[in-house]
Amino acid sequence: MTVGRDYMLKKTTGPSAPKFFIDTQIVPRLVNAVGRGEVLLDRSAVRLGVRPSILVAGAAGALALLILGTRRGRPAAIEQAQPGQATG
Repeated sequence: MTVGRDYMLKKTTGPSAPKFFIDTQIVPRLVNAVGRGEVLLDRSAVRLGVRPSILVAGAAGALALLILGTRRGRPAAIEQAQPGQATG
C-alpha cells in the first residue's frame, strides 16, 4: 500500500473510538495497579528488611510450586471421580 499526497487531507482527526477508550480508561488503570503493587512491594521489603528482588523471587517460586502442585493432582482427582475411565 502506498501513501498518496492526499493522505493527511483524508485522514480523520483524532484517534479512533477504541484507541481513545484504551488510552483514557484501560492504560491509566493498569498503570495505577502496577504502581500500587510496586509501593506494596517496597513497603513489604522495608518492613521485612529484605531486598524486593528476594520477595519477587519467593512469590514467583511459590506460584510455580502452586501451579505444579495443582497440575500433578489433576489425573488422580479425575481417576477418583471417574474410576475405570482413561484419563487422557
